[in-house]
Amino acid sequence: MFENLNQSYPFNNNFKHNVKTIGLVAMGFVLLVLYFQPFGINFLKSEHDGYFVLGAGFMSAGTLFANTLILPGIMPKVFDSSKWTIRKEMVWNVWLFSNLFVIFSFMAWFVKQIEFTDLPIFRTGALALLPLVLFNLISYNHSLKDKMVNVLDNSRKHWFGEEKPETVLNHDLKLSAENGKDFFSARIDDILVFHSSGNYIEIFWMDNQTRRKKLFRQTFAFVEQYMKDKPDFKKCHRCWLVNLKKIETLSGNSKGYFVEMNKLGFKIPISRNYISTFRDLLTRLNEGQ
Repeated sequence: MFENLNQSYPFNNNFKHNVKTIGLVAMGFVLLVLYFQPFGINFLKSEHDGYFVLGAGFMSAGTLFANTLILPGIMPKVFDSSKWTIRKEMVWNVWLFSNLFVIFSFMAWFVKQIEFTDLPIFRTGALALLPLVLFNLISYNHSLKDKMVNVLDNSRKHWFGEEKPETVLNHDLKLSAENGKDFFSARIDDILVFHSSGNYIEIFWMDNQTRRKKLFRQTFAFVEQYMKDKPDFKKCHRCWLVNLKKIETLSGNSKGYFVEMNKLGFKIPISRNYISTFRDLLTRLNEGQ
């Protein structure tokens, strides 16, 4: 039984998704508490109630933001998605609950919402559990949706014959999924960009003048390591790895810099730390041509 705790578990480190999720959790928590009055607490009986509920919503957002976005950036080895397990997920959730419980208890004391007897403390704990449950439900739903998209995409290719036999194609890029059963192969020159999407990567490439996209179960760190010997592929952002040969333009201003590729359909952000490096790389590449 305890051995199962060491099995891998999807850890969502998608920045955009987590920001949206935290916003939804904060708003959902406030609306649920005010409308349904859970756990037998009447949040409309005094003038302090609104302050407590709104403050709890904001503090829930701040706590989740610090623990899901800032903390993994400070301790990347601890939150390595390729090494994330059920045990780590359980410990992390206990840590989040402890944070929320302490903050809610302090706020309840500050606004004189409840007295510290056994029952109100239990209710405070139940309230602290609510935003955590909402966050995990939304994150799990997102992970499940990604899996379904990947399964449907693979099924569509199988039934409609979109993938050519491996023996016919001259593929020099072959990536294996985390489960060791699924594979992605293509010509390196056809690859446009790799993008981190939680526990998956999005691969954009050209197939007979048509832009293709695939959601693939693998970590961005694995792709970085795999492509480190490919000089034409460089990291331009913490979650983007691009093919230098496919870049058409480099543009931007004080608000941000981007690269554009023909037929990609969107701009790719460049972190400030990579701007000078990319200018030099693109200059040398153009001179070489």
